[in-house]
Amino acid sequence: MVFFLDYIQHKRDCKFKQDERAQRLQALAHCRGPFTMLDKDIVNKPIEQLVEDVQKGELDPSDLLHTYSKVAVKAHDKTNCLTEVMISEAQDWVKDGSINFKGPLAGIPVSLKDTINVGGFDSTVGYSSFVGNKPSQDGGAVRLLKDAGAVPYVKTNMPITLLSFESTNDVWGRCTNPHNSKYSPGGSTGGEAALLALGGRIGIGSDVAGSVRAPAHFSGIYSLRCSTGRWPKAGFATSMPGQEGVPSVYSPMTRTMNDLTYFTRSVISMQPWKYDHSVHPMPWRSDIEKEYATKSKLRVGVMRTDGVVDPSPACVRALEKTEAALKAAGHEIVEIDPPSPYEALQIGALLLNSDGCQMFKSFFRFGEWNDPGAYQMEFLMKVPRPLKYLYYLWVKYVRRDDVWAGLVKDWHEKSAFEQWKLVAQREAYRAKFFDWWNSVDVDFLLTPPNATPAVPHDGMKEAVSSCGYTFLFNIVDYTCGIIPVTHVDKNLDKLSPSFNIKKLNGVAQGAYKLYDAEAMHGLPVTVQIVGRRLEEEKVLAIMQRAYQHSASFVPKLATKIIQWLDSQKDDVILDIGCGDGVVSMQLQEILAKGSGSIHGIDASPAMIEAANQAAKKANASKCTFEVVDALELARTPRLQQGQYTKVFSNAALHWILGACGGDAARQASVFEAAAAALAPGGALVFETGGLGNVAEVRAALLAAVGRRVGLARAVAADPWFFPDEAWAAAVLERDGQWKVERAEREYRPTAADSGGVGGWVRLFGAQFFEAVPEGPEREECVKEVVDVLEVVCRNPGGGFHLGYVRLRVLARKL
Repeated sequence: MVFFLDYIQHKRDCKFKQDERAQRLQALAHCRGPFTMLDKDIVNKPIEQLVEDVQKGELDPSDLLHTYSKVAVKAHDKTNCLTEVMISEAQDWVKDGSINFKGPLAGIPVSLKDTINVGGFDSTVGYSSFVGNKPSQDGGAVRLLKDAGAVPYVKTNMPITLLSFESTNDVWGRCTNPHNSKYSPGGSTGGEAALLALGGRIGIGSDVAGSVRAPAHFSGIYSLRCSTGRWPKAGFATSMPGQEGVPSVYSPMTRTMNDLTYFTRSVISMQPWKYDHSVHPMPWRSDIEKEYATKSKLRVGVMRTDGVVDPSPACVRALEKTEAALKAAGHEIVEIDPPSPYEALQIGALLLNSDGCQMFKSFFRFGEWNDPGAYQMEFLMKVPRPLKYLYYLWVKYVRRDDVWAGLVKDWHEKSAFEQWKLVAQREAYRAKFFDWWNSVDVDFLLTPPNATPAVPHDGMKEAVSSCGYTFLFNIVDYTCGIIPVTHVDKNLDKLSPSFNIKKLNGVAQGAYKLYDAEAMHGLPVTVQIVGRRLEEEKVLAIMQRAYQHSASFVPKLATKIIQWLDSQKDDVILDIGCGDGVVSMQLQEILAKGSGSIHGIDASPAMIEAANQAAKKANASKCTFEVVDALELARTPRLQQGQYTKVFSNAALHWILGACGGDAARQASVFEAAAAALAPGGALVFETGGLGNVAEVRAALLAAVGRRVGLARAVAADPWFFPDEAWAAAVLERDGQWKVERAEREYRPTAADSGGVGGWVRLFGAQFFEAVPEGPEREECVKEVVDVLEVVCRNPGGGFHLGYVRLRVLARKL
């Protein structure tokens, strides 16, 4: 009878929290409209600029909160990523003086893992028995955030027990991957990763075996695993209070690389040791950050496998892609053989569960769902030791699987004496790893973050022990971060025909049972950058450089158009439509070796501000940037003096030429201005959207908008111009100024980014929708387009693609 009553209370508490969340979301009807131009500007602006605008009084923090509340509501609708919705209270905090808008995070909304204590809100950790545990005051970490100017506004989903790379529990339900709803967003900070991937800004999670890194890898965002004592953790709930064999750390997670660095630097600048007794009094070390941002040649130790589960083809490709980019940039690649990661996995697994899984299980109510991975650990722990020993002998001598046998052999509750011996083994392993690193003398390690991309729901039943690539660095307490690099490709990432899962050890079999490149197509794949203990500044600086070299959404030196440009060290280059300057700064690494330089122009002040800040931070003296509309280039005399050897444009001309409204003379003037900027014999090299680019999207937009306001108005709202090779040759060669040496079009189907087809349509189709009256009619129009495209662009294996067509041209000035 007691068990039955316990189960009834469990169901009541779960329903109470879900109803409470639903009511809070229902009260946010104003957060369900389409994104306005202000919203888009806020989402796309560099974080430094947002903070400066708030501090100067040019941007109302309420507008910032409103934008990111809209982002959170939409993300939750898609992935079930939110737990406590604090938006209404956050609106009051913005107005009542609770937030310091002079701080380094002035006005920036911050999302928090559910475990972090905010006064007046539960921290359930996914347990129904924790419902109603709301503290009366903010924890130390939240007080710091408010003093820094940040605005806590939502808490995010996680797995019950916190011991999983999934994020599901009875209290809040299952959180899904933002790229493919059949897969996990990661765990245990999975809700945070899902929100950030869908447009959130900055967030905080915890990590005891990879819990901010696996979600970043699964969902395609950025995260930093800080060493113990560097990031505040005061004021939190947990499933394993008292567990210190492998200490948990709290750490930052963000949507962009720049945000990750800025957020980390800002929190440490707030002297977190004054909010949390466990934080070392260690200020931010700008000298170290600068040293590794500018060091000309880095020694990169590549860890290709942990010796337990070899990385899958998708993860190998991401690793090799990053390695190749670093090598091409002049860095030294070092093959390494670190102390056995398997030994670390053995020690860490036993330390983490030395209580026999009793603590995390003690909070369960009768009938409460358990994570499949945590259940596997608990079940094996409860098997009587004599039977377990027989199982160990069978695994070791019949199956001949030394890896799985070694993990099973000592899987039982530990006495205090045995716990002490494990801690001694941990310290001996740390010393061994320390001495090894000294001997190889590398600047950082490059590793996969996991053997596979995201796991399908309930996959941790098979893959619970496949966590060695992250867990290793919890054992040695090293700083490490995650960078998105690419996405799973069903054609490139298939298993070899000779692959035989039966030849793998038990841990690897569990991981590879879940690997399916067809089903995983489009899921993110990342790499892990590892420094030593308390090297946050260094790791972030190196992550920034690796990001610029290898991130999938950043144009790279290896792409065709960059090869066509063929930059030489003494080139003087004009970059038209330079955006945030990422490509310009890559090119300057070549120019820095000679007398060359690159000057970027763009019509967006926000983009130019971001480019200037990035160049200043990286000490990129060969790069300069200014706000100049390409259509006004001809009326900018200082750029029309024939001083450039090359003019370059990447992914900008279809917007620039589209802004000419079909005026052929005005379109031709763009190339006339490029010619005036070039010296005789100079090269014009550009890549733009070509004829047929996103044709399915364009057709759906024109049809939906045209049906409401007429086709003529829909066509007038179209911001794009997608030419073909013949048009380019005719315009360029018409007056004898140019000789087109090469021209090609390439069809390049591309996986939809984190926001899916809907996010892409809302962002890039915004000018079409502005032709439709704002309100329900416009939202209905957007929905119609998205519904059509989610049919047309759906991949059979999951996810969506967009039919990009790229036009590349190389022309020489005569």
